[in-house]
Amino acid sequence: PVPAPAAMAPAVAAIAALKPGAKLADGAFEVLAVNEVPEYNVACVELVHLKTGARWMHCGADDSNNVFNVAFRTTPTDDTGVAHILEHTALCGSDRYPIRDPFFNMLRRSLSTFMNAMTAADFTCYPFSTMNETDYYNLLGVYLDAAFFPKLSREDFLQEGHRLEFKDMEDKNTQLELKGVVFNEMKGAMGSQAARFNRALGATLFPTSTYHHNSGGDPVSIPTLTHEDLTRFHATHYHPSNARVFTYGDLPLERTLAKSQELALGKFDRIDVSALDVADERRLTAPVKVEVPVPADPVVPDPNKQSVVSVAYLMVNQIKEKEAELENFALTVASDLLLNGPQAYFHETLLESGLGSGFAPGTGYSSSRRETSFAVGLKGVAEADVPEVEAKIQGTLERIAKEGFPKERVDAVMHQVELGAAKVSTNFGLGVAFGAMGTWVHGGDGMKPLKIPALAAKLQAAIDADSEYWQKLIQRRFLDNSHRVTLVGVADKDYDAKLEEAEKKKVAEIETSLTEERKDAIVKEAVALRASQDGDQNADILPTLKVSEAVPREIKHWNSSITKTSGGFDLQIDAQPTNGITFANLLLDVSDLPDRLVPYLDLFAYFVTELGTKTMDYKALAQEEKLKTGGIGAGVDVQQSLDASAPPRVYVSLSGSALDRNVPAMFQLMADVATGAKWVGEDARLGLLLSRRAASAGAGVSQNGLSYAKGLANASIDPVAALDYRTAGLPHVALLQRLAREKEAGVEEVSAALAEIAAFALARNRVMRCRISAKPEACDPAVKQMEAFIDALPLRGAHAVDDELTLAQSLASFAGSPSKNFVATPTQTNYCAASYLTVPYSHPDSAPLFLLGQAMSTSFLHREIREKGGAYGGGASAAPVEGVFVLSSYRDPNTLATVETFEKAAAWAAKEGNLTQEILEEAWLKAFKAIDAPLAPQSRGASLFTNLMDDESRQLFRDRLLDCTPERMRECAEKYLVGKTPALAIVGNPASVPDVKKAGWTCVDAEGNPLKEE
Repeated sequence: PVPAPAAMAPAVAAIAALKPGAKLADGAFEVLAVNEVPEYNVACVELVHLKTGARWMHCGADDSNNVFNVAFRTTPTDDTGVAHILEHTALCGSDRYPIRDPFFNMLRRSLSTFMNAMTAADFTCYPFSTMNETDYYNLLGVYLDAAFFPKLSREDFLQEGHRLEFKDMEDKNTQLELKGVVFNEMKGAMGSQAARFNRALGATLFPTSTYHHNSGGDPVSIPTLTHEDLTRFHATHYHPSNARVFTYGDLPLERTLAKSQELALGKFDRIDVSALDVADERRLTAPVKVEVPVPADPVVPDPNKQSVVSVAYLMVNQIKEKEAELENFALTVASDLLLNGPQAYFHETLLESGLGSGFAPGTGYSSSRRETSFAVGLKGVAEADVPEVEAKIQGTLERIAKEGFPKERVDAVMHQVELGAAKVSTNFGLGVAFGAMGTWVHGGDGMKPLKIPALAAKLQAAIDADSEYWQKLIQRRFLDNSHRVTLVGVADKDYDAKLEEAEKKKVAEIETSLTEERKDAIVKEAVALRASQDGDQNADILPTLKVSEAVPREIKHWNSSITKTSGGFDLQIDAQPTNGITFANLLLDVSDLPDRLVPYLDLFAYFVTELGTKTMDYKALAQEEKLKTGGIGAGVDVQQSLDASAPPRVYVSLSGSALDRNVPAMFQLMADVATGAKWVGEDARLGLLLSRRAASAGAGVSQNGLSYAKGLANASIDPVAALDYRTAGLPHVALLQRLAREKEAGVEEVSAALAEIAAFALARNRVMRCRISAKPEACDPAVKQMEAFIDALPLRGAHAVDDELTLAQSLASFAGSPSKNFVATPTQTNYCAASYLTVPYSHPDSAPLFLLGQAMSTSFLHREIREKGGAYGGGASAAPVEGVFVLSSYRDPNTLATVETFEKAAAWAAKEGNLTQEILEEAWLKAFKAIDAPLAPQSRGASLFTNLMDDESRQLFRDRLLDCTPERMRECAEKYLVGKTPALAIVGNPASVPDVKKAGWTCVDAEGNPLKEE
């Protein structure tokens, strides 16, 4: 760990100086404990609010990204999603801010670097962070009021939770439907094999405690929750006596405490919350085995191998066990040794066995709950092979209980811990804010996330003192553990269709039982809700930042140094406070690659460090990488001309990071990989990598529906988007399935293609430029190592044959025309996208379009798509560098109705008078929140390196943003959106196919095959 600097920052020193027993905020709080954590340069104080018993932890840090997080222990006893729906509804207006949706209004009235609310398995929290002091106190007031004094009106419950509504909401003779934001969110969230299997695993592992239930809510059970249940749950759970508050940063603690006392905590008296204590799980006396149905993955290479099997163990009680901290940390390390990388034990015994296509969902060690657990298993397993998977898991653990773990592998994990502590992160405070709550809400230690370096030292001492430490740990926590469950998921391709059918049946039953009075009441509630959604709300009662005061006109300068290497290559040096870690990057131009190799480019980047080299096999390489670096790897990206004057350049980037002392070893590894990767002759390894990649891509289609929908829409109008979609979109998913099905032939095809790409790309004549980011004194030595690395590359790469189509020619000859595609995938919701081609970054209209996206999202689409339409989310965004403008929806029950809403949004934005100065002010805040988001030291200067975005270009774009007017935004809406034909794409529920087909859409499955006529 890095030693603390000699002089403590004032914000740290102020906290370190506090003493237990001291009273703060006029005696409202008492200091319980003070801890300095030199490894992270912070000091922490824990306090108690004397009147209510609320606990508070503050981390003083030399960091202006200040964090606030209030959490309540929330312990559901069913699957109605009460905690989750309450989290949503609490944000829909409060005593001091009785308007609709103060939360979403504050998103556009603030420069927050993070704003959200989330429901975990056993707590609900409301976190925000911001670098602006005024903003911090504005948000503090809004958050405290929402958490402790929400309106919780029935109307908001109907919108956010669930409601019955007629298809034509004013006509009680039309079809009855179930709606609600959380209802649709959870349909989307549970709409995958991974989510359903994971949930079943938790329910089986915790048969009696609160973790048995789905805290987010199961769509089947959500409609049984009543408004009264919700208000009752709030009264018992959202009280200071059941609260934990975490703050972090360089703002003075005393002012935050005083404000919280005045606005919320001082208005309550202590209550007894012991009824909310989570009981210990009743430990099983013998292992159990359970079989559950799960959805089939959208795309599978082998239809005969679709089962999922996992063995899970309940482990450490983090609240009651004496050595809980050390055991928990040791098991985290053991989990890494068992699962991570090709040298890991279960990688060898499970993945390389060929019994499955990848690790089962939920695999890994989990310490976020009160009692920790470990699970391991496989997906894509033949039903007959399930017992063999179980036997291999048991056999592997028995072997480790005899042999322990080799010292060098443990050292490699400890090296990663050291790197983790040294790496400067922009959201360090938020990480601690979330990491603390899992144990702290149960009366455990809130310092848990800050103890990692100390626990690493403690574990090292324990291993040194006992040569059989690991053997005993594995024996005790795994082999002698009777609380073991085996879960087998049996895939059902009609899983979601059956849920849809059951929901229709349920709604039909409700409909037949409705009296005329109840029907009239449903109509009346729906009309009232719509009127409320359409009504003007006085957002002026909320605090807001003024752009003129809060946003500087000048960009931040990173002072990158542009020079040349000794070999004459362009070099960018970013001397930054990276805390003893060096980051290196090299770009290689592959624009002239034969176009036929493009589909394999992503695989090349993904596999480059996975196959071993001439000097070491893939396991030794992975081990060395973990022992000496923070990771080395490759990626594929495109540099687009900011003014479209030059064609795009496609590049492969090679990158690595390491502690300064290990930089020579890092570059040696990068050179070994770049000059000696074993593209040929590792057939078994490549076959395994392909089958895992295919399984993971196939499983992720539904969950990644939004990015696939946007990618597909953009691909029909923009050449670079079309390239991205070929290499990482649904065609890539289909390619992977084919390769996995073809087994040996697939491996041969990929091996040959990757070797060809390597011969083309990994050479000195392909080098575009390179970059070093490190602390000032570490830059020169790193540059020398970079130069030696480049010198090790072959002088010239292979080239395309004369008449062969190249990637650059393919991009240049692209002829776009907007398409309308629907991709059917087993899920209950939809992801919709409409894409328009606009202008490049340096065009005068680019900045107004960027603001237009923010304005349309917050002032039109949020209301129409989420509040009225019931989707979990929706919005618009301009991508200035790419020159596209996209409207989209997320976990949406609708399809064509949403596409109509997109059209209405464009018309609304183009109508004079709709885009006001106030809307522009809010759009500015949202835009600068993104543009001025904090950057980690190693990322400062990155946009100049990857996209040649120099200070002049950034400043011009910023000036144009700040000089924009509502009229400029309106003109852009009229010019680029109204009357233009967008490219449309929806990834979603197969039940929508008949409607979209009738509307002239092309309908395909996730592999691009036309859908068969029913």
